[in-house]
Amino acid sequence: MSRKIPTLTALIFFFLLPCHIPADSLLVQGVHKIQNYQFPEGQLLFRKADIPEPVRTFYLLNSEYMSLKINGHYAEANEFLIEGIKEAKDIFDSALDKNNPEYSKILMYYGALLGLKSQVFMAENKYLQGYYHGLRGFEKVKTAYNLDTTLTDALLAMGTYEFYSGIMAQHYSVVGAAINADKAIRSGLDYFWQAWNRGERSKAEAGHLLLLIYVYEMHDYPKALRIGEELMTEYPGNLENRSLYAEALILSGHFDLADKILGEFDTYTSWLDKEGKRVWDLRKKYIQAVYAMEKGDFETAESLFQEVINKYCFEYQWQKNRSLLKIGQMADLQGNRKKARRYYQQVVDSKETTRAVLEAKKYLKKPYSP
Repeated sequence: MSRKIPTLTALIFFFLLPCHIPADSLLVQGVHKIQNYQFPEGQLLFRKADIPEPVRTFYLLNSEYMSLKINGHYAEANEFLIEGIKEAKDIFDSALDKNNPEYSKILMYYGALLGLKSQVFMAENKYLQGYYHGLRGFEKVKTAYNLDTTLTDALLAMGTYEFYSGIMAQHYSVVGAAINADKAIRSGLDYFWQAWNRGERSKAEAGHLLLLIYVYEMHDYPKALRIGEELMTEYPGNLENRSLYAEALILSGHFDLADKILGEFDTYTSWLDKEGKRVWDLRKKYIQAVYAMEKGDFETAESLFQEVINKYCFEYQWQKNRSLLKIGQMADLQGNRKKARRYYQQVVDSKETTRAVLEAKKYLKKPYSP
């Protein structure tokens, strides 16, 4: 039996309560709950907040999409998002009046809403379509920010577009012909750092993106550790950040603290349903594989990486690719060049727009050496 997918209408109008707490205070509290994976509590705060209806719509839509994904229901999450954006578009269109004092804020969230659609295409490896929808959203967000530079949440959306445009330019010549990859990546990072330092509602998401980038794209573990430590203090229940922080600790040689972070992992998965537990158990095994590899236990590491490869979820294609890459690296370290090249080629053939693909291309030409 398939799960019943919630509708945006139900999310918006179910249990809509009056409230006399300042809107920004409630919104910030709600975002904090969502970032800590306390989805029902966060959504209740969004419903209570005295904020423009389109803004409420954005937060409810995004948080439900995130909740479905965290629980491993990727097809349902994408279906919910596509249908929700169709419904939300009418709400935004009716509110976009230039005489409205909230016009710039509503325009910013409208752009962010359109940008969400690009995530569906990215998850399905339809990167150029994702780029197109990201551009549509970026243009509205940038216009809103130019109208009101106090909208620091816009920095996150602009940073996401700039940074991942740069990444796309590294992988697709048609994008690279129009965009300077290095410049776009630097610009995106600058926006993320501004959102981290100046944003309130967007600080946590900016921190997550910076942590992800410094672990997987730039291998700058000191920066990753600094951000990860703060995120763990504020949002201990965020499994994605916990996973990234643990991996950064392992790759930096801080095994004792990594043991502690991994040891607490199951404490924060009790709320997940069966599919969610399966997804995050596999993510934990990936981190344990990295741990074993860094400790020199290649046999255990490869066994765990192979389990990830065989059981990965489509949304986490990058997890499969990094496992393939790591097995190739271990083969190189053991002098088995033929095996190493076979695994590197599988990464390249995935056509993912991740650092793993660029690294695999490099190691096909020259053996991996730490």
